[in-house]
Amino acid sequence: MIKTLFKYTAYGLAVGSLYLVVLLILLDLFWKDMFYALTQDFTINVLGGLAIGTVASASGVVHEFDNLNSGLQAIMRAVIVLIVALPIAFGLGWISSASPIAIVIGIAVWLLMFAAAWFGFYLFGNSEVKKINDKIKARDSKD
Repeated sequence: MIKTLFKYTAYGLAVGSLYLVVLLILLDLFWKDMFYALTQDFTINVLGGLAIGTVASASGVVHEFDNLNSGLQAIMRAVIVLIVALPIAFGLGWISSASPIAIVIGIAVWLLMFAAAWFGFYLFGNSEVKKINDKIKARDSKD
């Protein structure tokens, strides 16, 4: 279990770093003011992104519990990440706490990103299952 948690944590550092670099590139291309605001405190923003990415990946350990259905595992993972991500996002100014609408939009954006990631995993899983089934059918037809 510790080895699995360490593996997920390492993935989180990598994903968090990649996400932050892509975000900074997009901000630089499209929203110069936001890019400069974010890079003024670059180190703390990087650490915040890495913390969220690490927790997001490390929370994947919930999938090791076979007695939980996949829907409950996904909800648990989303809640764990949201509990960590929201205080970081508020503290670093990624989400404005001045307006309830900004808070709702921030949470909605996070949920949309989470849903998009899970949809990608779903499509990838279906693709892998199809490949495996095709190999099984090909092997069965040879016999």
